[in-house]
Amino acid sequence: MSAQGLHRLIKLGSVVKVEVAFQMKIAGAMDLTGKADLDRAVETFKRVAAQYNALGVDVSRPIVLVVENLPIMGATEPAGDAFRLHIGVQAMSSGMLDGLIAHEVGHMYRIQQGHPSHSADVHGRLLSSVGVRGKGGGEFLAVARLALNHVEDIYADDLAFDVIGSERARMFFTDWIRRSTVSRGKRWETVANEVTVAFGLGNMERHGVQPEDIVLRETREFSGKAGLNLLPKLVAAYRDLPKTGDVETAIRELLIDVRDEGVGR
Repeated sequence: MSAQGLHRLIKLGSVVKVEVAFQMKIAGAMDLTGKADLDRAVETFKRVAAQYNALGVDVSRPIVLVVENLPIMGATEPAGDAFRLHIGVQAMSSGMLDGLIAHEVGHMYRIQQGHPSHSADVHGRLLSSVGVRGKGGGEFLAVARLALNHVEDIYADDLAFDVIGSERARMFFTDWIRRSTVSRGKRWETVANEVTVAFGLGNMERHGVQPEDIVLRETREFSGKAGLNLLPKLVAAYRDLPKTGDVETAIRELLIDVRDEGVGR
């Protein structure tokens, strides 16, 4: 039993039952923009935490909310024995603030678990074992890091989808996928967009969310015009990332497909 009394012993006849108190909580909140509704961020976090509590998902480290100007919607940062949940000010009015928080809490839980998808050591081994020699090596590395970020997103969303709900997830990923079906001037830049499309489609399929017909049509047109041959394989790789077992091998195979797409194998 912890010294803080987080575990309570309740004697029921000859049976001793251990109740573990829910630990997810805000240790602090900051608005670095001077214009955000910080109370709304805190209350939204509390609602999301209550939903996770009902699902039996907990984060034991204290969490600090930071609302700031960011080029992205949000991010999670381990900070010693705590987590910082960075919230882009644009997320405050996006209608998906709770979805963002649910997603980032999913990352925190995976980090706390020591899940291989969120392990810097695993990432290091993968990036050392799968690469492109000579020209294109640096460009591949950037796309490989993006692919790994999306692997992390898959495992975070395995938790967050239960909070967000299928219909809202469909709307969010539909928009993201359609904005990503764009060919760029360089091969690796286009492959980067393909990786994001594959992640979005794979994530939806993983959770039984059917993409709209227009999304499927636009992704087919995108891959056909750009000469991308491995999109279905990448979608399947994200969809089928193992929930248990040899996660690292599955990620390595995904990175090999990304590499092969980029070099035109």
